[in-house]
Amino acid sequence: MNSILNIGKTGLHSVQRKMDSISDDIANVNTFGYKKKDISFQELLTNEIHENDVLLSDNANDKNINMGAKSRIASVNFEQGVIVESSGEFHMAIEGQGFFGVLDGEGNMTLTRNGSFNMNPDGSITNDDGYYLNMNYHIAPEDWGNDKVNITADGEIIQNTEDGTINLGKIILYNPGVLDSLIPLGEGRYLPNQNVDLYNSIDYVEGFGDIRQYALETSNVDLAKSLVDMITSQRSYSLNLKALQTTDDIMSMINNIK
Repeated sequence: MNSILNIGKTGLHSVQRKMDSISDDIANVNTFGYKKKDISFQELLTNEIHENDVLLSDNANDKNINMGAKSRIASVNFEQGVIVESSGEFHMAIEGQGFFGVLDGEGNMTLTRNGSFNMNPDGSITNDDGYYLNMNYHIAPEDWGNDKVNITADGEIIQNTEDGTINLGKIILYNPGVLDSLIPLGEGRYLPNQNVDLYNSIDYVEGFGDIRQYALETSNVDLAKSLVDMITSQRSYSLNLKALQTTDDIMSMINNIK
């Protein structure tokens, strides 16, 4: 009976993790650059059942019982979301492979597909969370003129002035050698694995998508599918809970037998 209770408990925990992941996906359905998570279930170790434990048929095969299940985030689904138009001058979407590099106040870099950047009064370019866009500056931002800028497909920032065309800088894209090696940090940011090569669009021309200015990439969450998965998970949770309640009732009946 204790084994059955433990199996039911692992089932509840597994489904709860699935529900947490689905809830996170649904909450970020409108978050630009967000990538949904794929959850996998795994059977725990099995215990062999002996004839002195229970009555077994002579035709019984695989005389064992597993000790429950566990769930985990198997991978992040990096399938590209829909690209929509935007009015922001530094709003960008990546058509194809690659990530923007963003820096925190201490210079630590993480990767993101969310290209909703804006220029601040001091000339710095940050996203809505205050992370700085990592790029090569040919001219210091405070020396940029007031004319609008054009961002080319390969990340060059061009400004057309009365004196001609000026190359202000270049946006760098990054791509790890193994995509699944990225560590999710939340907020659509990912930490590169130090044991995996990280390629950039400065040293490597091939293998990167095009940057599209005045556009943003939406999340790749399928809201209808996520809602169906949530309903299925809720029913699975209820089933596991019912099994636990039934087991507890049976144990109570056994204990009351005199």
